[in-house]
Amino acid sequence: MYEFSIAQRHILRNPRMALFTVAAVTLAVAIIVLFMGIMSGFQEEIITTTVENNPHIYIQPKEDENYIYLYRTVSNILWAYPGVEAVSARLAGKGAAKYKDEVRAISFLGVNPEDEDRMMDVRSDIISGDFQDLERRKYAAFIGTGLAEKLKIGQEDDFTLTRGNISLRIKVAGLFETGTAADDSLIYIPLMLAQDLIEMGDVVSEVDAKVADIYQVSLITTDLNRRFAYDSKSWQDMNADILNLIETQRVFAWIFYLLIFAIAGFGIANTMIMIVSRRTREIGILMAMGATRRSILKVFILESLILAPPSALMGGILAYLSAQLIMSYEIELPSEIYMISKMTISMKPEFFVWAVGIALTVNFVAGLYPAWKASRMDPVVAIGSA
Repeated sequence: MYEFSIAQRHILRNPRMALFTVAAVTLAVAIIVLFMGIMSGFQEEIITTTVENNPHIYIQPKEDENYIYLYRTVSNILWAYPGVEAVSARLAGKGAAKYKDEVRAISFLGVNPEDEDRMMDVRSDIISGDFQDLERRKYAAFIGTGLAEKLKIGQEDDFTLTRGNISLRIKVAGLFETGTAADDSLIYIPLMLAQDLIEMGDVVSEVDAKVADIYQVSLITTDLNRRFAYDSKSWQDMNADILNLIETQRVFAWIFYLLIFAIAGFGIANTMIMIVSRRTREIGILMAMGATRRSILKVFILESLILAPPSALMGGILAYLSAQLIMSYEIELPSEIYMISKMTISMKPEFFVWAVGIALTVNFVAGLYPAWKASRMDPVVAIGSA
């Protein structure tokens, strides 16, 4: 295939052109792959926060009720579904926590500690104390590290928990840290204590569950809504806004990729057009010697494609090194804005496959017009223009 040999010679005779083309595509590949890693890491962190750090199934009161009275029956029904790994009846409410001169608005969650730990793996977030103390000590609480800092309170200190006209003296049994906004406002207390604050008897506000396969949740909630009047929702229902945000970000990401693609492509095309204009006489001689227009087209397309593999390799390496550099700084993010506490870059193997595809595509598309222009030359005019 003599077209390939001619393309190779052209590249070796014009190292500056080759370097410029490789540099343009390398930068484009590196930016796109790095941005893919940032987007993937961001999405994975959000999914972790919304799925792994929250229940998968939420069963809430009937339309005309504020609480679930038959929560033990509901719990047993949930346990009967295959794949259910944990069920926890919870009583949520809002109030205020006061310690000395510090007062903060809080959200309390009354739970059975064993059930809650099985569902949310609370013990992995515990900084101090034994979460099972909520089973043994009625007037005890676990509070987030952010809230503890705001209240200037420590373990085994007493504080006042207030809801409406009811105030109870509670002891801090321990601290937890999830890395989310919950650390600044959430308090875990025993279920019986929460029921005393609510003054509605033996009730809960929701019965939640976790399952082995999160993508089977919608089938379970659909069946639950068919079986009884309680409002059953999946994690997708509860986090619809976040999932829509992720989809919107994907659209913007692809627009960004196309812009980078276009910038790199125009740079390569401009370089190739300049090369064609400088090789007018050479193209004319090749055609006079019997080279067909198709062969001339092949020469310049091959010239672009030969530079794609080193561009993909260098772009992938640059993206990987940049990701490692960024990750080494452990950039903190405000969780109340971004829903995650730190920037994470996930460099997946398929991203580097994309790098090869991007490099080949950019070089091929950018080389089409210059190659077509070269193949359309009149050999007599081309030779005489020198």
